[in-house]
Amino acid sequence: MSRDIYEIITERFIEQLKKGTVPWQKPWAGVQNIVSKKPYRGINSLILGGSDFKSPYWLTFKQAHDLGGNIKKGEKATPVIYYKFFEKRDGNGALVLGSNGRPTRIPFIRWSNAFNLDQSEGIEPPVQTVVQNPMQPIEKAARIVQEAKICPIYHTGFAAVYSPTEDVIRLPAQKTFRSPEAYYQTLFHEMTHSTGHASRLDREGVTLPIKFGSERYSKEELIAELGASFLSNEAGILNQVQFDNSAAYLGSWIEKFQNDPKIIFTASSQAQKSTDFILGIEQKESLAESQSPADSVTRKSEAVLALKSPGTKDLGKSQSKGIHL
Repeated sequence: MSRDIYEIITERFIEQLKKGTVPWQKPWAGVQNIVSKKPYRGINSLILGGSDFKSPYWLTFKQAHDLGGNIKKGEKATPVIYYKFFEKRDGNGALVLGSNGRPTRIPFIRWSNAFNLDQSEGIEPPVQTVVQNPMQPIEKAARIVQEAKICPIYHTGFAAVYSPTEDVIRLPAQKTFRSPEAYYQTLFHEMTHSTGHASRLDREGVTLPIKFGSERYSKEELIAELGASFLSNEAGILNQVQFDNSAAYLGSWIEKFQNDPKIIFTASSQAQKSTDFILGIEQKESLAESQSPADSVTRKSEAVLALKSPGTKDLGKSQSKGIHL
């Protein structure tokens, strides 16, 4: 079933891309389970938040009945995914310990069916409390940057890049961007790259050498795009960012998803972890829907690349060496 669910969900994203809609560029607000009130995270926020339903509330078939209602006849469910973790044991049944001395935990993908509240009947929607937030979106974006515990950020040069070897972000002055929103979206892209440094989340797309156009390159770029969208959505600026989604751009992601249905799963998981790191949210495996299988690769402490995001104007070629994303 694991391969099937990868393909089923990835096909949904491919169909959106074919229609000219990029799932991670569409704002979503507060999608959550109606019973637990917990927001959906990672790929589930994209799956559910990208739907055409108006209600932010989702529930299972059983939850609908428990609440005294039911799902309307003929309504189709939307799959949501989560991971179960099992402790690895050797042939004698003893726990296998990792390099940190803790039991090695193996994740297995699981999925369940969810329905939007609009697909149900006989259930009153919860009373939503409007929280007054005096902070404007741009101010909130600036606060995210100020409070993030990442690398130094310098405003210099003609391109937005993150250099893993130097562990610094460089980007043009804010006034050179199309808008303040475009500036912060670009900076969030580079900040997401920076979380992959060996001293932070130690992500292979940053710590290992990568080749332009390779699978590892594409995955790291998708992580950065998703992370920038998660952070922009958190700040409330995602719907103000202007994207240049050319046919080549859309076609490139369609091809990537068709070749590897798992890429959106692993990338969204890593992007959620990066977002949590930047926002200072404690990482917990109990948030199973945002977890993904750990990468079993050998890692190195340095990478020979620079990671670039596409949010700036045409300001000329970068003078930094390496591969640009």
